[in-house]
Amino acid sequence: MDTAGPPLTGLADVTVVGGGAAPVLDGVTLLAGPGEILAVIGPSGSGKSTALRAVAGLLEVQRGEVWVAGRRVTGVPAHERRLAMSFESAALVPFLDVEGNLTAGMRTRHRSPGEVAARLTAETRLLRLGGLLGRRPPGLSAGERGLVGIGRATIDVPDAYLFDEPLAHLDAAGRAHARQAIAARVRAAGVPALYVTHDQAEAFSVADRIGVLRAGRVVQTGPGRELWERPADLFVAQFVGSPAMGLLRGRLVENDGVAGFVVGSRTLPLWSPVPEELRDRLGGDVVLGLRPESVGPVGGDQTVGLDGTAVTVERTGPATHVTVEIDAPPVTAPGADPPAGRARLAATFPARDPVRPGERVRVAVDATRVHVFDPVTGRALWHPPSDRPPLGSPG
Repeated sequence: MDTAGPPLTGLADVTVVGGGAAPVLDGVTLLAGPGEILAVIGPSGSGKSTALRAVAGLLEVQRGEVWVAGRRVTGVPAHERRLAMSFESAALVPFLDVEGNLTAGMRTRHRSPGEVAARLTAETRLLRLGGLLGRRPPGLSAGERGLVGIGRATIDVPDAYLFDEPLAHLDAAGRAHARQAIAARVRAAGVPALYVTHDQAEAFSVADRIGVLRAGRVVQTGPGRELWERPADLFVAQFVGSPAMGLLRGRLVENDGVAGFVVGSRTLPLWSPVPEELRDRLGGDVVLGLRPESVGPVGGDQTVGLDGTAVTVERTGPATHVTVEIDAPPVTAPGADPPAGRARLAATFPARDPVRPGERVRVAVDATRVHVFDPVTGRALWHPPSDRPPLGSPG
């Protein structure tokens, strides 16, 4: 790694081997810069917590380098890495009250009494812990213990912060406030933070960049908007977002200079020539990815749509979310033969639409907003322009 650049924290080409034959982490690079929050997401068992433990020095790395604020700390004992850590299980000292748990680290590091008092006041206000200072951990709820664990990590300014599911035990309102507090503290301190979470909404709201792990490898790293608009492959496309991106098998065609995708017996027009990135795919099979906002009920003068059956209907205040089983074969893992059954798309219907489960529906698919993937490798081939408005929006 170039040590002349910004003082980064994280893993550089790190491999960690666990008890099995396959590595738990395989050539992972996840590096955060000063004041940056890098969130790490992925399915269970993908290596998220292992990555954090490797940075913390709690696991030995077999290859690669570990960095903290520009210092190479591979092989350095955990207590010498100058990190502040907040984990899902706060592991508070049971015989100390909340004030004692919050300030114990600062006192160990011989901070002055005035600095300890000032930091305690600031942290108490930030996390709204004023009513808990005299209580001990056994008398706290799981959410309160989680907040104290966060406060214990963020009360001082370390070389870097590590957060592993820090908001797991908080309710929705508590999570929203706590993640804002964490972001404010990290940016004010100007030090890097690695933030592991299973909650994508949390990652998108708190992080400057997001790294996606799958089976111990980094699949894609970038700002949340980039992962949403330009997923690197089918895994990222379906993993990022809820409801998940719907997938259809299609064939790219062109007629009189206008491109389209044949799905079953219908052709979804792209209303433009074949994009240059897809020119060598003309006449061939592709996988189409569609976000829910690009699928909706056919209406007005729109005549091109796909037929299917409403499987689930979820009514929220502003919209109705419908899962539609399309009269087309499903898409499975790249290169695999399609199984029996039909493809499913998540669609967005108006809030007052009377659609019900089991009803036959026809949905309009905005082909100008499809993401196109290779059916064999799963890698992304083309993404729609990011400035194109959603289906049915003005203009």
